[in-house]
This record gives sequence, structure tokens and C-alpha cells, in this order.
Amino acid sequence: MERADIGHWSAKDVARLLALLEAQLRYYREIAAALPIPLAVVSKDRSVVWTNRAFRKRFGTRAENLPVRGVTEIPLRAWHDEDETETLLLLDESRQVPAASAGNILSELPAMVWQADAASLEFRSVEGRVEEMLGYPASHWLGQRNFFEERIHAEDRAATMALYRGVIDGGGEGSAEYRATSAAGQTVWCRETIRASGGSITGVITNITARKQLERQLLSAGRFEALYGFAGRLAHDLNNPLMIVTGYAEELMQALKPSDPLRQEAGEILGAARRIAGIAAQLTDFARRQGRPASRVNIGDVILNLRSKITAAAGARVAVELTENRTPVLAMADPVQLGDVLTAVIAGARKSTPRERTRITIGWDLETVAERLSPTALAAGKYARITVRDDGHGLDAEQAAGIFDPELSKTGDPASAAAALALARAYSVVHEWGGDIAFSSEPGQGSTFAIYLPYVEPEGAPVVRPAASKEAGRGEPATILVVEDETGIRDLIRKILQRERYRVLEAGTAEEALTLAQGQSIDLLITDVMLPGIHGPELARRMQQAAPRIKTLFISGYTGEEQVPAGARFLAKPFTLGVLLEKVRESLA
Repeated sequence: MERADIGHWSAKDVARLLALLEAQLRYYREIAAALPIPLAVVSKDRSVVWTNRAFRKRFGTRAENLPVRGVTEIPLRAWHDEDETETLLLLDESRQVPAASAGNILSELPAMVWQADAASLEFRSVEGRVEEMLGYPASHWLGQRNFFEERIHAEDRAATMALYRGVIDGGGEGSAEYRATSAAGQTVWCRETIRASGGSITGVITNITARKQLERQLLSAGRFEALYGFAGRLAHDLNNPLMIVTGYAEELMQALKPSDPLRQEAGEILGAARRIAGIAAQLTDFARRQGRPASRVNIGDVILNLRSKITAAAGARVAVELTENRTPVLAMADPVQLGDVLTAVIAGARKSTPRERTRITIGWDLETVAERLSPTALAAGKYARITVRDDGHGLDAEQAAGIFDPELSKTGDPASAAAALALARAYSVVHEWGGDIAFSSEPGQGSTFAIYLPYVEPEGAPVVRPAASKEAGRGEPATILVVEDETGIRDLIRKILQRERYRVLEAGTAEEALTLAQGQSIDLLITDVMLPGIHGPELARRMQQAAPRIKTLFISGYTGEEQVPAGARFLAKPFTLGVLLEKVRESLA
């Protein structure tokens, strides 16, 4: 077998492979350990490497106790070092093992041994762990004429039988791995070695289901890693042009008067770009495998747009009522993941009632939280609150306390397990945004979920914001270095920042940025995470070594959690120009 190129494998891949190899070694060692014949493996200097139970029982494990007579030596090559040779010592005690004990020997092995007629393929004898192998007693193996083929899974039968007939016709040995069907209808992976001689066939079967599971895990992990990588590259490549389309569409909307007929067309472009951005956001979530950063969202708009999705999550027989609030309720969240949170709450709430609910009511408003608010653990302040009530039977106090615990879903119901995991994930995501989810319920009184999200003032409301000048109070505009390899995005960011009276420097690569920064007093570095050559985090590290007080804002269409320093400010593409300015002001504050 050719040696695989593992240079690109991750540590997890190598660990899975070693686990697979260890499982195979353990499988063969178990067979050798159960043999009643004393076996030992020794190194070049005759020190003991391994012994089976029969050997230890008679000789112990000390090298000076190794026998010198009646021993067969078989050279071995150590699997962990091709240049190292070890020796298997096999003590010949065949004269001391009575023939009547042969059946007991086979019963001790984690395998099954059989003999069949080469012409009729009918089993003549079966010994060892017969019933343990497939769940059939020995009488079934011996009494069913076609069981030789029928035991093999239908999808593997033709190929396996073709291999065996070749061995029978030509004599010699052969082996195969195939799926078998147990008496209970379950699939069991078997490894079978056969030898044909003198009109009969002898075979040994072992159960390798556990090893096959490890193999599938390794292959699945590789496929998912490739899929994660593809989704990340696709999201990155899609978010860059989306950033340009969204940004210039916003610029166009601001430049057009409300009465201009082109304003509606520009709005359609912006709306379509935002819908595509939602699709790209799902790709990014999948590839990043973590929560998306929060931004300003209108709670009412999100819920109204999700009406059909919410109805589906509630169930066909459940009426969903939305208590609309005409006053805009703004909060910090991600609109895509907020939809997932709502559907998880609605679907997960089904386990809060033993009988079917008939009505769910959803409302949203503002709530001022005091220093202590049970059962949440929120800091004092103003929050946007989404309330989800149902008319189900409800839970007692002990059951309600574990509503977010996915362990409650271990009932064998895949749908219930998925709903519970989604609810636990929703709880985690809301906490990442600085919010909380409260749950209350009483038997006979239904249940209520309250989702609390950090509230933000409307854009038209007076907001205390830091000026565009430096904190030092010299009246000079802050200097911002923008490093972005996408020219269209770099030009758009420069245009917006200059409009807000910032002094802007720009570069397309980290190397260019380092050269440009020499002799400059830079207050904020805005850099893409994935740059050609030196990446954004390394650029930020080098610049902070030269100027420790410089602030950094990372932007990217996709980034893994390990690529951005912990606690760093981050803005995911595509972002609105208003959100960009908020992040810049926050970074300079």
C-alpha cells in the first residue's frame, strides 16, 4: 500500500488515524492474549516487550525467566519503527494441551471458526463464539442449506461470493471484509479469512464493526473539514462583492431625494443585496461554527419577516398570534441567528407540555432591568424583550429548571434531541450578544419564554458619541490606516471615513501598510483578516510593537475563531456603513 501524504493533515486527523491503528492492534492483541499457548515479544536485547496471559501465568514478565528450550522464534518488524526488529517467542506446549480442550480454546477467542463443504457450501462445523457473532445458534448455521450466502448482506453478497468461489476453484487462501445481517436485523461488519483444501473450506470470522466505525469517523471528519473550508472560501469570495454592492447602494439611497423615481430601484437593489447577504451569512455561520457578531436590528421587522418560519416551527395545529408593537424596538443581534433562536424556542417549547398546545402568542417591547431580575442574570439597563407564550399544560419547578438542558432529550426521539440541542444553542448565542433567555411555567398555566437583547436607540434619536478627533484633545482628526486587498471595498471605506472628517491612509497589503506607517501617528488600524502574504493579525501585532497605543478593528467576509486574537474588535462583511462608523467610534473611544 502506498504511503499517504499526511503533510496537510491536522492534529485531529492524525489523532483519529492513530486511534484507528490502535483499535486494529488491540483487536489482534485480544486474539493473541486469549490463546492458551504462551507467547512473548522481545526486542533485540531480549528484553520483554509484550506477553500474553498464558505466558505470564507460567513465566512472569522478567527477561531472565524467558525459556531457552522448546521455543519457536519468529522475526517481526515493529510497526512504529521500520528499522527495528522484534522477535515473537512461541513456546511449543502442544503435547501438554489435550485434544479434548480444543473447543475450550476456541471459545476463549474473540472469533468464530467454521468448516464447510467446498461443493455445496454447507457448514459442517462451527466453533467459538458462534451465537455472539450474529445472534444465531450453531444449529442455525448447520441446519440452513443456503446460510453460507444468506448471512452476507445483500449489497456485499455478489462481490464476496465471487472472491470465495475464486479461492475454492484455485485453492489457497483469501480474505474479505463484508457486512452481515444479524438475527435481530442489525448490520455487523465481519472480517473473514478462508482456506480451501481437499474439498473443504475452513474459515475464521471476527467482528470488526468497531473498527469500521472508526474508519467512517475518520472519513466523515475529512469530508466535513473539506466542506467547512469550501463554505468559508465561498462566503469570503461572496461577501467582498456584496460589501461593494451594499455600500454603494446605501450611498445611492442617501444621495437620491425621496421623490426621485430612481430611489425605489435603488431600494430594490439594496433589498436584494441584503437577501443575498443573508444566504452568505448562513454559509459563514456553517464555516465559522460560532455565533455571528451582533448588529443593530429592528425586532419587529425580523419577527414579521419570519412569520411563515415561526408558524412551521409551532406546528400545523397551533395558532400563532403576533402582538405587533408600532414603536420600533431596536436591539443588538444578528437577524439570521435571531430567527434561529426564535424557531428553536418555539420548537423546543413543545417539551414543556405533555399535551398539544393550541395557541402561541409572540410580542416584543422594552423592559428596564433593575440590578436583580429573577430568573435572568442580566446587568441593569434597558433591553428589548421578545415574549413567547403558549397555552400548554406547563411544567413544575424542577422540570422548568432544566428546560435548557439537552440531557432531557435523551428519550430516543431524534426530533426531540435536535430541538433540545437547538434550544441550548439558542441560549448560548443570546448570551454571546449580551442578553439572556428566561423561562417560567406552572402546571395548568402554560409556559413563557422571554428573550432579552441589549437595546439600542433609534438612529434618529440623540446619541452621545465620541467626536471624530483624538482623545488627547488636540483637535486633530484621528488617523486611520485601512488595509484591504479588495480595491472596491477599500475605496468605499475611505470615502465614508473621509466624509466623517477622519484622516485616512490606505494599503492593499500588510507589507505596504508597514512601509506606509513609518513616521506616521496612527490611531486606528482597520485591516482585513485574510490578506495576501502577511495576514491581518500578524500585521496588527507588528504595528502594536512599534506603537502600543494603536487600536485595531478586524474585518472579514469569513474567519475562523482561531485567526482573530481573543477579545479583538471584529466586524463581519457585508456590514452597513452605519455599523462601520459605530465600530470606528467605539474603537477610538
